[in-house]
Amino acid sequence: MGKNRFKLAIRMGLIALFAAMTLSLGAQPKQTKAETADPPERIVADFEDGAVQGWVGRGGVETLQASAEAAHSGAYGLEVTGRTQGWHGPQLDVTRIAVTGKTYTLSAWLRLPANAPDASISMTVQRTTDGADSYEGIASATVTAGAWVKVTGQYPLVHPAEKLAVYFESSEHPALDFYLDDVQIERQADPVPLEIQPDIPSLKDVFAGSFKLGAAVLVNEIADPDGPDAQLLEKHFNSLTAGNELKWDATEPREGQFDFTRADRIVDFAVNHGIAFRGHTLVWHSQTPSWVFRDDNGNLVGKEVLFQRMKQHIDTVVGRYKGKVYAWDVVNEVLEPGDRNPGGLRNSLWYQIAGEEYIEKAFEYAHEADPDAKLFINDYNTNMPDKRQFLHDLIQRLRAKGIPVDGVGHQTHIGIEYPSMPELDEMIEAFRDLNIEQQITELDMSVYTSDTDAYDTFPLELQLKQANRYKELFEVFKKHRDQITSVTFWGKDDLNTWLRTFPVHRNNWPLLFDERLQAKYAYWALVDPSRVPVETKQASAPAGRPKIDGEAEVDWKWAPSYPVLQSGRTIGQFKALWKSGTLYVNVEVSDSSVNAEDRVEVFVDRDPGRTSASSSDMVKYTFLRSGGKPPKPEKSAKYDTAELTGGAYRIEAAIPYEEAATGRTVGFDVRLTDRDGGGTASWNDPSGAQDADPSRLGVLTLTDGPQTATAKKGTPLIDGTVDTVWKKARGLSTGRWVAGTGGATAQVRVLWDAGHLYVLAEVSDAGLSKRSANPWEQDSVEVFLDPNNGKTDVFEADDGQYRINFANEVSVNPEKLADHLVSAVKRTATGYLVEAAIAWPGEPPKAGAEIGFDVQVNDDANDDGVRDSIAIWNDRSGLSYQNTSQYGLLQLK
Repeated sequence: MGKNRFKLAIRMGLIALFAAMTLSLGAQPKQTKAETADPPERIVADFEDGAVQGWVGRGGVETLQASAEAAHSGAYGLEVTGRTQGWHGPQLDVTRIAVTGKTYTLSAWLRLPANAPDASISMTVQRTTDGADSYEGIASATVTAGAWVKVTGQYPLVHPAEKLAVYFESSEHPALDFYLDDVQIERQADPVPLEIQPDIPSLKDVFAGSFKLGAAVLVNEIADPDGPDAQLLEKHFNSLTAGNELKWDATEPREGQFDFTRADRIVDFAVNHGIAFRGHTLVWHSQTPSWVFRDDNGNLVGKEVLFQRMKQHIDTVVGRYKGKVYAWDVVNEVLEPGDRNPGGLRNSLWYQIAGEEYIEKAFEYAHEADPDAKLFINDYNTNMPDKRQFLHDLIQRLRAKGIPVDGVGHQTHIGIEYPSMPELDEMIEAFRDLNIEQQITELDMSVYTSDTDAYDTFPLELQLKQANRYKELFEVFKKHRDQITSVTFWGKDDLNTWLRTFPVHRNNWPLLFDERLQAKYAYWALVDPSRVPVETKQASAPAGRPKIDGEAEVDWKWAPSYPVLQSGRTIGQFKALWKSGTLYVNVEVSDSSVNAEDRVEVFVDRDPGRTSASSSDMVKYTFLRSGGKPPKPEKSAKYDTAELTGGAYRIEAAIPYEEAATGRTVGFDVRLTDRDGGGTASWNDPSGAQDADPSRLGVLTLTDGPQTATAKKGTPLIDGTVDTVWKKARGLSTGRWVAGTGGATAQVRVLWDAGHLYVLAEVSDAGLSKRSANPWEQDSVEVFLDPNNGKTDVFEADDGQYRINFANEVSVNPEKLADHLVSAVKRTATGYLVEAAIAWPGEPPKAGAEIGFDVQVNDDANDDGVRDSIAIWNDRSGLSYQNTSQYGLLQLK
């Protein structure tokens, strides 16, 4: 699994009614003998007796004392000082009051001492079950010295706990002092017991003709082999993966001391229920104990010792489950192109000691231990072209040497927006020539597009978007059923997902079943799409004035492109522009069987999002491939058509729309019809029922046109001084707002030569801050570059994001382009000046070329570690870091 261990996440949001009665942490109030028979229903830690009331320092170095200065209410609160590491803080053992199967609401008040910098403080529960610790985030908040902040969240105690504790920490500021008061926990009311839906279709049956359908689980989820969690697994999945139980730190934490207690339980569960089992994972840079790589003096061992330890481990683990595990992830995440090792290999301790040979040995040892098991190399972000190619070449090298690599595993941790379906399609197609198995090994779909967003409940529009995206994704998988032998979700339900704690603590709903094991729209999108309401997709049309001549003139380059999908395949795409009184539509359709009656239908409704079944405001326009008159009595519009190479055609149309203006939203859809048996497909409404129901249309928003500018030739010295050569560069301003309505802005000039693009940004910023650990939240300038002006919804190989903060600290996305940036920064009376040179990735453009370009200014105006405003030259989408379609145009003179 990528980037973090698979953790049992907390059940929040939809399970708010999971438990009954009331419980509280902290001081134990005086109780009668009768009251001590059962766990208390409610305990409050208010520190009013002047004592710490059972709280201790987690690290043993902290000083905890009741203090009047720390009081939120009453006379006293808890003052916490002496922390030296992020995990240090006050902790209370609450094992005595824990009741399995109950859910608790936890709350506390926090404040910082005077003059302390704002900081994030987390409230977390540490649970010990079967001797293993789990750390389950409850909530976190940014805490200040100026006012008390309440942090609150819910915690379901789903599994029995030998020990339970609640604690507060700040990983952001290890030495932070803070105040804590009025801590409280209350039990919630008992809900209806968890039950699965026994009568809905089984996923494993739905995909029986295509591939295995699997889920990753933790052994705690099957503690009750007859409970609802186990029932869900048995009903819907015919393959299981252990989330943690077979990793090195779980099976051999100390050399030669193996512990298979938890692994045996999860493997035996699968065997006893007739479910195939995947082994995850034998060799990984993470969750491998340090003793594997070091001698008694702490020095790195030689590769002979490393291989001896690897063989002993693999022989023991794989040998124990021989015949029970049908496939192993032998090596996991061995690639990291940014490490710049040959072949893009990750600079792990495995690689530092043994080079690429450690991968060869791992497969050889695994094959010797179980010749019948399928052996996989598993990695994340295999949709990215450079990493995908490195992985392809690595497998090719290994197999050429006779190394028994049977398959490639694509983790496929994806998001609600990224990557695109064509990119995932290409990911699978790229390995076809190797004649190996492919598996989707860790599938989930985060509902977020950034690390800063968080929802208390799952918005309906995201539920539908996720459902349709899962549908499109599985259509891609089914297309490649001859390659894909298994698709495994990384978790079975929205309770059991690592995304509740990674990359931050927040609700996330990435799977097909919710926290109460009920089928979501995402499930029905795979089983019966008719049960999923129509998603309202969003598109934008910038201002422009193209000619209606069937040609793709320059104005169309400004417009983002939106795909029309059919069975997971892009069969067409459209763009839209507008001017006062007119909508322009450009549609390209892939259809090699030419028929004069092939058509494009465009639906326009001036009242988007309506719920009524009909509207006199909705108009359908029909455009024929032949260029002939559309059927009557439909309204007509000016249009032209052109046949394209490769069996495609283009429709270009001008549609009357009197209310066209910046910010106007329009109900909109595009429907394509292939009269030679290809059927119909629509951008928004998969049922094709737009004629009768305008509520099934998407929404088109009319936006400003793109900013355009020119860059003259010139070669400045990058030293933070405004050379004379800059005088011939025309200025542009970051005058559009992505976030906020005021803050730091910049006047920007651009030059170029055969080797570089040069940017000079003079930033007006009254106060400079880099308090946040996140570089994008620091006061900084970002340059976005799309040299081939591809206008794509994902970064291509030459696209880059180059960030320079006011202290000349840089960060580049993707990291492989980091050495393309040279910068200098100088403080000014009104802010700071950034001067940068960016080496052209790939072949340099020529004079007259138009490139995609943007520049933005980030501003933490309050010096609190939070970005308050984003000012940009052109792209208001907020997605510039991964999507180039909204960049401005820069012409090289």
